[in-house]
Amino acid sequence: MAVSMLPVNRSFRAHPAALSQVRDFVRSQAASAGVEESITDDLVLAVSEACVNSVIHTNSSHIKISWRSHDWQVEILVKDEGVFDRKVPVPELDGTAGRGIPIMLALVDEVTIREGTPGRPGTQVKLRKALHPGTDHSAAV
Repeated sequence: MAVSMLPVNRSFRAHPAALSQVRDFVRSQAASAGVEESITDDLVLAVSEACVNSVIHTNSSHIKISWRSHDWQVEILVKDEGVFDRKVPVPELDGTAGRGIPIMLALVDEVTIREGTPGRPGTQVKLRKALHPGTDHSAAV
């Protein structure tokens, strides 16, 4: 695994059309760091879910992604300019909506959300995934 103490930062338009660019960025960083394909897939999906939440639930113009790999782990920050809208998902009413955070929790080791508020807009999602050499990290379903 390549060690990168300094984060790699990118900014993307908060628009559905930019989500493929976000996924490409995560895949590129994972490849540069020598991350296994199964872990890369988990990270791509978790980051994509965080970004979809920003696109759908905020009026942010941009989403900032920060990638850092160090000490056999990857840490990705997803930041927007919005206000976090805390909801309890009700599948009978929401249909397939409201599954982004549970998906993130299932795919990575740590999900931390710093909620943007009306007085301090800007929600930040931190995703952390451990990388253990020689270990299969396939997600258990």
